[in-house]
Amino acid sequence: MVVDGLLIPDLLNVMLAEGRWPRNVDEASKQNLRSRVAENRNRHLRSICLYAPPFHTVARIVAGDGREFYSRFGALQELLPEAALEIADFGLGADAPILLDYRSGPSDPRVIHLEWADRGESNHWVVMAENFAGFVDMLGL
Repeated sequence: MVVDGLLIPDLLNVMLAEGRWPRNVDEASKQNLRSRVAENRNRHLRSICLYAPPFHTVARIVAGDGREFYSRFGALQELLPEAALEIADFGLGADAPILLDYRSGPSDPRVIHLEWADRGESNHWVVMAENFAGFVDMLGL
């Protein structure tokens, strides 16, 4: 699968095919009742909600209804919006997207998340995993 020229990691495609990653909005919304991530890992990492396809680049989101959020809170200066793909977040109300970050190349993207700063400081992006496989392992998926 390719999204706006970005190649989705093979492992994510496999997980979608096997139903280990939400394949549609209905499957994604069920995470509000029962997380796909084990409770002990969710507690450690915060609650994680995996997005279903179609995935979107930050550039596409900013061009649409996500412009205000990313402009105000999303530390856009730390991203290359065309090379960042939203795949998850930390649950309802968290406003902390999790992205595949393709800045280092067209394959094997890092996984980053938005870290909210203390009052008066700026939010910034933090590496969660050096690649998607490491992210999947961290979540126990």
